[in-house]
Amino acid sequence: AGARSKNSRVVPRWRPQHGFTLVELMITLAITAILLSVAVPAYQSFIGSTALTTATNDLVAALNMARSEALKRDGAVTLRGGDADTVSDDFADGYCIVPGRTNTNCDGALRFFRAVGSDITMVVSGGVSTMVTFNGLGGLTNAANAPQSFELCRANEDHRRVTIALVGRSKISADTSCPL
Repeated sequence: AGARSKNSRVVPRWRPQHGFTLVELMITLAITAILLSVAVPAYQSFIGSTALTTATNDLVAALNMARSEALKRDGAVTLRGGDADTVSDDFADGYCIVPGRTNTNCDGALRFFRAVGSDITMVVSGGVSTMVTFNGLGGLTNAANAPQSFELCRANEDHRRVTIALVGRSKISADTSCPL
């Protein structure tokens, strides 16, 4: 090998540059923006629909728990609107399971259930609108002696109906529009 003198320079070899050009970056950002503009509304609809399904399943679980407690206690158990913190009788604000049938609030509740969410409405039809009472045999007890139903709606887009038969069994059905 040869000796280098003080003034001689070694010229570095050409190395390929790594990274993106500005045009490549702009095209990538444009494609990402288009994909997000399509995906975000679908994702928001999915989240809302999932919240409605969760609220419906929680209500059915509460109804089944109240019915089970009535059978276990061989006496009336009521699922009523309201919670420990509010004075509302609206099921959308939360609900609780209480022993007996004449409870006017959630004092002495066996279990509390949280509010369903601000974009979901919940309305009870058939009989008393602030409570559902099961007797010691697990059947539905109300003044109208008729099945009761809950209408759960999300922003007039999705709708679920939970119907409680006189024997105490609940059933979920879906519809495309809210009746409210």
